[in-house]
Amino acid sequence: MDRVLAISDRTNAALHALALASRDGGSIAAKAAAERLGLSPSYLAKILQNLAAKGIIASARGIGGGFSLLKPASEMPCMEVLEALDGPLPSNYCLFERAICATKTCAFKSLCDDVEEKVRVALENTTIADIARSFSSVDRA
Repeated sequence: MDRVLAISDRTNAALHALALASRDGGSIAAKAAAERLGLSPSYLAKILQNLAAKGIIASARGIGGGFSLLKPASEMPCMEVLEALDGPLPSNYCLFERAICATKTCAFKSLCDDVEEKVRVALENTTIADIARSFSSVDRA
């Protein structure tokens, strides 16, 4: 098991890039964010363009262009970004690829439901501003 929380790499990249934008006054160039995050600039640009197309951020082309938050980072929950990129969290957990329980009620259903609710609440209550605060001052370019 490599991750406890299965957030996609692109959502993880987006959350970190938006946090960097928040720390830099609300906007950032994809290339600068990619360098700071150790990602391919074209990969991150595609992710940010996707968010812009969905109305989460704005994009500006040309010299001085980049991506800007459309609302304060403190009003942008992580769940909003996750759902824009990956859709809703899955809600029918089974720990196996295909259901094996003999009954219609999985032995782990209540555990999975509890974990899902806690993850949902955490993602709804954690904002881009919260992530931005977690970056150390060394991360500033």
